[in-house]
Amino acid sequence: MESNRTSQTQKTGEIKEIYPIDLPDLDYRALSSTSENILTSLASNTYEGERWFLPSNGSKGLTKTSNVGDRSVTCQTEPLHQVEVTHDNVGRLQLFGDDDPPCTLLTLHVPADGTQVVALNLHGKWWSLNDVLKTSTKSRSGLVMVQSVMERVILFLLSQIIFGVLERPSGEEIYFSPHPMREFGKILWHNGEAVGFYTIKKKGSLCDGFTRRSYQLSVLDTVFVRTQWRRSGLALQILADFCKSLPNEEVIGISCPISPSMIKVCSKYLQMHQDQRDRLYEVEAPGGWGQRRNIWLNIQLNRSTNSEALPRPSLGSGCTNAKVV
Repeated sequence: MESNRTSQTQKTGEIKEIYPIDLPDLDYRALSSTSENILTSLASNTYEGERWFLPSNGSKGLTKTSNVGDRSVTCQTEPLHQVEVTHDNVGRLQLFGDDDPPCTLLTLHVPADGTQVVALNLHGKWWSLNDVLKTSTKSRSGLVMVQSVMERVILFLLSQIIFGVLERPSGEEIYFSPHPMREFGKILWHNGEAVGFYTIKKKGSLCDGFTRRSYQLSVLDTVFVRTQWRRSGLALQILADFCKSLPNEEVIGISCPISPSMIKVCSKYLQMHQDQRDRLYEVEAPGGWGQRRNIWLNIQLNRSTNSEALPRPSLGSGCTNAKVV
């Protein structure tokens, strides 16, 4: 059986694995139309693609269950055997929320259980989730701005599947909403893998699609570093990059509520960068002065931002409570 991954031979004769992010970029219409064509061909028994999917070495299936959009998705921790590609074993995930044009990702799940996703269809092939998060391009390292369709797919996987299902802390009820199509974000690449991300609500951007209220300052809205790569300074790297990326803004924020682990990152960063202490605020959208609290002052007063959070807007305010983990 052929591997689901693509490879190419380099001049040295070495076989180099190629992953979806390394291939020519997709576009949203092609991604959705290809998905619909595959579903149609499977329903009519005219499908000519891979008939079986075998996860590559090191790939794992999907034991925790969570909601991704309007679907419940489960992630296993045990290696999977091959899965047949049939109409009954293929489902859809929506890449964006209701405010953006629909864009469909095809998922392959184990027979008789549509919640256990094992692969995504990209470039006409089935790829394990682990492989979608990898790159063979050595120059793709550090924090890279999200621009391409594949980078949006990876941002979706990190926020909705990896954090939303696999690595969310036990007992936590924190979820990330799907990021809008044009939201500013960066993916953190480390040793050939996507290991984290952050997104920003830029000053002037709308709080959501149901209100005309807009952010009065730029806000670090979501942050995530995968479990295996934590405690290695990567969250500190993200915070530093965020602050440096907005040199002309007098004040910037982090979305409320801030997790205890992120408070520790802020404390370490502000100890190292005293010039940022008057600049960085915990912010409740849309970020008026009555909805900001200086993070360094909070730390010095030994106040818990979780137990003494800023007043929440009413449910009718139209502004979301973003999470930072």
